[in-house]
Amino acid sequence: MMKVNNRKIIASVAMRTYRANKKRNALTVFAVILTTFLITAVLGIGISYWDAVSQRAIRMNGMDFDMELTEPRADQVELVRDMESVKYAGVAVKCAIAETYRDVSLDKTRLYWVDDTCWEKQCIPAYEFFKGSYPKKEEELVLSTAALEDMGIKEPEIGMELPLTYYSLAEDPERQELEDPVSAQQNISKTFILSGYYRDYSGKQYGYVSQAFYETTGVKQTDFTQGALKITLKKSLYSAKDIMNIQKPLDLQDRQMLIADDHIMQNFIRMAVGVGGLLVMILISGYLFVYNTLYISVSKDIRYYGQLKTLGMTSVQLKRLVYLQALWNSCMGIPVGMALGAAVSAGLIPTALRLIDPGMSGMKIVTVHPLIYVGAALFSSATVIAGCRKPAVITGECSPIEAVSYTGLTKGREKQKERERGLKDMARRNMFRDRKQAVVILGSFFVVLTVFLCVNAVLRGNDAKNILNQIRSCDITVKNTTTLEENLPLITEERLDEIRAIEGVKEIRPVTTAQMIVPYQEELLGPYYKRLYQSRYSPGDYEKDIEEYKKDPRALNCIFDGRFVGISPEEFRKINDTLGGVLDEEAFEKGETAIAVPFWASAEEAAGKKIRFFLPDGQEPEKEYEITIAAAGESSMDGGNVIDDPSEYSGGYCPNLLVSNTLAKELMGDNILTEVVQIEYEKPYDKETEKAVKSVFRDEKQISFDSKLARYQEMKSSEQQVKVLGGGVGIILAVLAILNYINMMAAGVRNRAKEFAALESLGMTPGQIRKVLVQEGLGYGILSILLSMAVGLPLSYIVFQSVNVYNMGYSLPVLYNLILFAVIIAVCVMVPPLIYQMTQKESVIERLRADVD
Repeated sequence: MMKVNNRKIIASVAMRTYRANKKRNALTVFAVILTTFLITAVLGIGISYWDAVSQRAIRMNGMDFDMELTEPRADQVELVRDMESVKYAGVAVKCAIAETYRDVSLDKTRLYWVDDTCWEKQCIPAYEFFKGSYPKKEEELVLSTAALEDMGIKEPEIGMELPLTYYSLAEDPERQELEDPVSAQQNISKTFILSGYYRDYSGKQYGYVSQAFYETTGVKQTDFTQGALKITLKKSLYSAKDIMNIQKPLDLQDRQMLIADDHIMQNFIRMAVGVGGLLVMILISGYLFVYNTLYISVSKDIRYYGQLKTLGMTSVQLKRLVYLQALWNSCMGIPVGMALGAAVSAGLIPTALRLIDPGMSGMKIVTVHPLIYVGAALFSSATVIAGCRKPAVITGECSPIEAVSYTGLTKGREKQKERERGLKDMARRNMFRDRKQAVVILGSFFVVLTVFLCVNAVLRGNDAKNILNQIRSCDITVKNTTTLEENLPLITEERLDEIRAIEGVKEIRPVTTAQMIVPYQEELLGPYYKRLYQSRYSPGDYEKDIEEYKKDPRALNCIFDGRFVGISPEEFRKINDTLGGVLDEEAFEKGETAIAVPFWASAEEAAGKKIRFFLPDGQEPEKEYEITIAAAGESSMDGGNVIDDPSEYSGGYCPNLLVSNTLAKELMGDNILTEVVQIEYEKPYDKETEKAVKSVFRDEKQISFDSKLARYQEMKSSEQQVKVLGGGVGIILAVLAILNYINMMAAGVRNRAKEFAALESLGMTPGQIRKVLVQEGLGYGILSILLSMAVGLPLSYIVFQSVNVYNMGYSLPVLYNLILFAVIIAVCVMVPPLIYQMTQKESVIERLRADVD
């Protein structure tokens, strides 16, 4: 048989068919544009959103590293840097504490020296900005904006003088290698020069000094808790085995530790599953955008192809005809979708951010990944081809007569025909007469709504205000910085009453503290001290120290004392909630019970036992008191269930004792000292309320503030970026869901043109047809919303938990979701009759005679 080259003829027929179906192909092209736009815009903005959230997390940490080796020796530093898995490792040493600036008491500003690697590779990347240069001369100093604000400096200038009082953290103040050694804990006055300043989101008062100054302090990188080697790996994901591979060659000695997160791999897998599931749903919704439009018109296509097959066209030729049209639709839709996606993700979103915050004009806001555009083009092309295969496959399998008579309705089990009782029954039958079409339409809407719910849950979980609400228990903390030293009564009852009277203050929780001397009690704290001396934080020789302690509880410079902490009823309720509500509030307020809060090691044996103690600054210094410990927290060092101690300053090795403020006032009398007051506002982050609170202490130089609002304002630039990027993803998904429905309904109404004309010829009015369409649309909308609520809420919870870094409670922005659902119902109700009115303008006879397209 001679082969006939009829490719040109098939192409010509395909072109004639394509031109004849302009309106239907326009709907298909629009669906391709939506799909391509969805992939490029949502993934492009989504990746940039995740980058912004990750960068914010690094800035909240204040430094970018993966592991930390404490008290590193010089040989260990070189060994780590030579390891194949290590990208770089920098040394950081805490060498001094700044206590005052002029006449202002500081909240213990910590001064560090870091080497070039740590500064350039691990510090600078964690800052929102850095101005100036790292200190080179002995008097030069770099400070965080938080430290400068603590000094009252709001507009720092490079080169300005900073008269500070500080003390060294040297273990051995009499080191022979120093010509002029600085004694530890001895206050030194020195005028520094500000060589630079930076902003991160840690909220910590940190400073960085030159190597010349560091050498004068006498501190060494091997001093306990002062020196650390910050390790950044080539692969930030590592397992417990990787940790051991790094630790084994280091020959750790004394109290050294390699601090690493051995759950990082499991957490990443959990997060990857959640984000991967979200990505799959986005791809499915994109697939359905195109497939819906093609499937709705499949009946008309198959009948047309059946006619061509009757005229002698083969199945192979039919497939080529179909794929040519698919290629043309893709060639027109994909570039437009990619261009729109690029315009929104790389143009509109960054422009909006820069208008909101002009300071971001020089920043790279959205990262353009070429693979996203390549992937979107390939995915859209594959979706179009997959959607167009059905007409050719069915036509190839059916005889010409069956293809011509094909309706596309799904054959189910034979059922006894029921009489339709009205328009509602007709609408219900129309929705489900083609079950596959109903499933596809509902599935499309359901998937997009579910993705929207999941994305909203993730956005809410990464909201900076929600994060700060989780990690901070109040809006502002007012601290008396003279605690443990002069013990000045700066936070008085008169000032507390003044704060209570401020409009906008919801509650205040004052915390009083005093020194507590605790005689040795074997059954109560014996196991606790054994664990303490076996830990990394062991204070010395257990046998020798405990023997001295047994003889005199004030031995070793009161190293075994603790803090007697008075708390408010509101603070007690917060602590009791964390313990499951097991404590008796009445007994606590009466002074019959207390709560022990250890820091260095767990003291669970103390629960239920009585503790004896003295209060040297109380009304009766020599009187021994006794109280029952109702609960004892676990150690934060052990990663246990920690009871939040609201006091700021620690005592000796004995656990702190939390009692009611009523009991504290009774035992301390006029000598009671309010160390801290925690304040909550009626409206969190209320600027006016915060201004009024601070004005109560406006003339006090030895009061410091730790404000949630100030921390949020430091994060303002990053938070705006996160909100705009995240909000952009949510808005795009919502708009695409609506546009997809409009496109589907437009294709559906056009393909049912003959059906509507036939109904009108039998006496049905256009108004009745519109009512049927309204009820069909309402049915699709309600069913889609119910399905998304039933399945989407559990899925959104799973996705939220997979990316939940701060152990936040699950919640959804109810208002946003309700608005979207209301808009969807409105669109479902209004669009079908509107499309019917716009497209069915010809007479009944003209519509019956004409082809659908």
